[in-house]
Amino acid sequence: MEKGKPGDSTSLLSKNVKIEGDIQGEENLYIEGRFKGSIKLTGNIFIESTGVVEADIEADNIVIQGSVTGNVIVRKQLEIQPTGKLIGDCTAQSIDIKEGAIFEGCLKMLKSAAITGGAGSASILNEKPAAKESKK
Repeated sequence: MEKGKPGDSTSLLSKNVKIEGDIQGEENLYIEGRFKGSIKLTGNIFIESTGVVEADIEADNIVIQGSVTGNVIVRKQLEIQPTGKLIGDCTAQSIDIKEGAIFEGCLKMLKSAAITGGAGSASILNEKPAAKESKK
């Protein structure tokens, strides 16, 4: 995940905190606790291994080490670490799923122009692989 620009602020939801509601803003978010609702940021989101999120999420970059249930839109890169779990559909420009991670849902990969509203998205799920020709 790209590091924030110097001066970017980061909000913390610590592991002993549980919040329900909607989060919107222009900064980074670090989640160690529980969150239920929706998140729409123009920054990065890091979900620690203790983090449990039940929300639709939109952000520039997302790293999941904990658990996320909900649909995710990532303008740049989604990273699911070995301890991470994503149950929901994902739309992203780039995705990195580490061995041991859990992902259950549909994935739609987008070109950078598609994320900002331009054309050029391509779904990579539900496409049947080309049939192999048998050599006789």
